[in-house]
Amino acid sequence: MSVTKTTVVAVAILLLTFVAGFAVGMLTDHLLILWHRGHRVPPFATHVMAARLDRHLDLTDEQRAKIEAILERRHQRINTLWAGVRPKVRAEVDQTNAEIEQILTAEQRAKFSKMRMRMRHQGPPPPPSH
Repeated sequence: MSVTKTTVVAVAILLLTFVAGFAVGMLTDHLLILWHRGHRVPPFATHVMAARLDRHLDLTDEQRAKIEAILERRHQRINTLWAGVRPKVRAEVDQTNAEIEQILTAEQRAKFSKMRMRMRHQGPPPPPSH
């Protein structure tokens, strides 16, 4: 079976699409981690999301501008809502960690403490300070 030029081009396009999608996904994931750490979504995030939609939906300039405005407006609302919820979520996580610590041995608590310290850098709220 011979490989045609069309097949090679199709595979190359497929791979490029996959790599581009992976890169956008990683960027979006990074932005969400920053957001969950308590930072606002960076201003360029709306442009990144709109660009992704544009690639998949072939938007007009007018559609893209309207979508960016919607995303920006909603991000502001989400950030405002999250600011009110974040302390409650942090308290629940702190209480969960405290309950887990109660059933662990001293050795397990030491390991658990190190695990929580690593998790802090991955996005969830930091452990309570005692």
